[in-house]
Amino acid sequence: MRLSGPVALVFLIGLAAGSWWLAQRDADHAPGPIVPLAQPGYYLNDATLEQTDAAGRLTLRVHSARAAQEGTDGPVRLDQLEVHYFPQPGQDWLMTSTAGSMPAAGRVVELEGDVRLQAAAAASGAIVRTEHLALDIDSHIATTADPVRVEFGPHAVVARGLRADLKSETLRLESAVNGTFTR
Repeated sequence: MRLSGPVALVFLIGLAAGSWWLAQRDADHAPGPIVPLAQPGYYLNDATLEQTDAAGRLTLRVHSARAAQEGTDGPVRLDQLEVHYFPQPGQDWLMTSTAGSMPAAGRVVELEGDVRLQAAAAASGAIVRTEHLALDIDSHIATTADPVRVEFGPHAVVARGLRADLKSETLRLESAVNGTFTR
């Protein structure tokens, strides 16, 4: 079949108009920019995370009823924590709390909610209680700006703020210190 000049011209114009219309319709439904998906993190129940120093010595053991990380670079959220911190051989500090977090690099442990700090081996030693505590693993320092209660058996001292050097086993109460020791 052969088309004559005017019919071929009308056919070509119709084909061009149809192509333009289809291109416009697809442009309205074209996908938006491609957004990379976030890398998934992880979710663990009854998890134990351990950290060692360059020599392979255990420096930190964190046990959590639940550990979850959003993305590969996000902090790890922890529930029902039990933290054992070993600043040097022979020292074991025990910290517990209802929740906490660790950055992906794992250099600081943030404890929150009914926080308790004590030397793990000393059954009759001092117990520090507060609502928030940050443990800097590199400096061996645990700090809080919140109210704290330091219990020594039947005695207690209350204060606001604390700085504890766990390696040298020293504790400094920052302000508003109050306590009574009676027999």
